[in-house]
Amino acid sequence: MPRSESTADRRDFPASVPDKVVDAVNEGILRRRFSAGQRLVEADLVQELGVSRGTVREALKKLSAAGVVRLEPHRGAFIRSLTRGDAAQLLLVLEALCGLAARLAAGAMDDAGHRRRFARTAEAILSFESNPEGAAFLTERARFYQTMLEIAGNRELERVMPLPHIHLFRTQFHGMLSHRDLRETIREYQEICEAILAGDARLAEQRMCRHIRRTGERIQRLPDSAFARDD
Repeated sequence: MPRSESTADRRDFPASVPDKVVDAVNEGILRRRFSAGQRLVEADLVQELGVSRGTVREALKKLSAAGVVRLEPHRGAFIRSLTRGDAAQLLLVLEALCGLAARLAAGAMDDAGHRRRFARTAEAILSFESNPEGAAFLTERARFYQTMLEIAGNRELERVMPLPHIHLFRTQFHGMLSHRDLRETIREYQEICEAILAGDARLAEQRMCRHIRRTGERIQRLPDSAFARDD
């Protein structure tokens, strides 16, 4: 699994200009400015970000190596679309990593300021119960996981968490889930938040793992048209 650009990475090394382009593309995926299968036009990125064409090309190579974009000879760069198998494999990894993050975060609730900080994050994501369809929910969900990771306090976990792939996953499938599916997701987050805030590490991990498995079940029920075709 390619290493994601994480908070831990940015603390260790200042971002290069190509890395800033990489971050801009990842942010565009998170905010659904870029969709699965969309072509990235070099000239547009040059103008929007104020960088050279060479910088954009270097950034696209990095994104390709990370599995975020697909480079096609004579056609250009495209945001990667996940196959059904890609989604299943990603969720298998996330079950282990996110479960660990929830367990560590719950164990850190007694540290200074952590419970108050996580309570604010929990309140923010749960406020979307009546309207979880929009892009704002995706942004808040990303903030929820980032806060949980930071409170967990394990920098190696931050490094290996495949954040760009998570953004791809959310962007590709979020709009295809039913309102009922999304309401169930919110209820699962409520259960996870309650366990973390209670400092129950074992229960927090169990509930997070169950949420990831249920997410997989919801995704696998989608029609074949929701997925890229296996080559």
